[in-house]
Amino acid sequence: MTNCALISLIRRIAGRTSSDRLAAMSVQPPSSTPTQTQSRTNRATVITLVVIAVILAVLAAVLLQNVASRRHQAAATSQTSASDSAAAVPEPDPAPPVADQQTLELIHSEIHRDPADAQAKGKVDAPVVMVIYSDFACPFCTQFAQKVEPKLDKLVKEGTLRIEWRDLAQITETSPLAAQAGRAAANQGKFWEFHDVVYAAADPKGHPTYTEDSLVDFAKKAGVPDLKKFRTDMTAAETVKAVAESTNHVHSIGIQGTPFMIVGETYINGYKDANYMTAVVKSQAAKAKEAKGAQAATGAASPTSPAAPAR
Repeated sequence: MTNCALISLIRRIAGRTSSDRLAAMSVQPPSSTPTQTQSRTNRATVITLVVIAVILAVLAAVLLQNVASRRHQAAATSQTSASDSAAAVPEPDPAPPVADQQTLELIHSEIHRDPADAQAKGKVDAPVVMVIYSDFACPFCTQFAQKVEPKLDKLVKEGTLRIEWRDLAQITETSPLAAQAGRAAANQGKFWEFHDVVYAAADPKGHPTYTEDSLVDFAKKAGVPDLKKFRTDMTAAETVKAVAESTNHVHSIGIQGTPFMIVGETYINGYKDANYMTAVVKSQAAKAKEAKGAQAATGAASPTSPAAPAR
């Protein structure tokens, strides 16, 4: 074979091989590249996350609404409860009953129910008697007279309570003189008027002192008609003795401080406010009513009955 023929043959074979390769390449479908596959996967993941985020947002909104609703209801309930509590304040617990028989007998003996007692006010047969041991120089007695007794006057006027005064003149050197002046005013039927004027002028945080002249001035303001008699009675030996005996007696039964109150069949040591005292009086009145019913059923007499006062 000549060189020209050999070269021609090689060219024909090479041309055919190239054509076959091109044909094969032209009929194969294009395949996806790794980058395209990863892109589609990422888009699906993003869509899924977005859907989950939307669902969580909806759930969170519902939960927040429920929490807000519950808080609103709780606040409304709390406000209603507070309003109800403010509208109906419970009465304080009354003084505890006295169980000791000896103490009860002493209490009964201190309740006089004497119609001639010019230092007492209220009906003799009132269901409850309050005996008050007091001093015109005592600051807590002053507070009791200014703040509590005016509230108790309603119970006195309606016949539930009787108040009996006892001298415990001990705080200042002129406490006995003031007590003597109270007795002098009582001799003219003006003890409680005098009591009110003296305590109204007293400092509820101080220990006032008195002179004969200042006490005469108080008597004048209280409407004591005969001031000369008042001065004479205030300094009379029998008046001085009566005040001293009262103070000594009160000490002898164990009472040392003022104010001290016997209320029905219980006692209160020290100052208590008007709500507390009113609750005690009402409690004792209820007990007295029960005791009276029991007496009627059995025919027995009560040691504190108005018909048989203990002296």
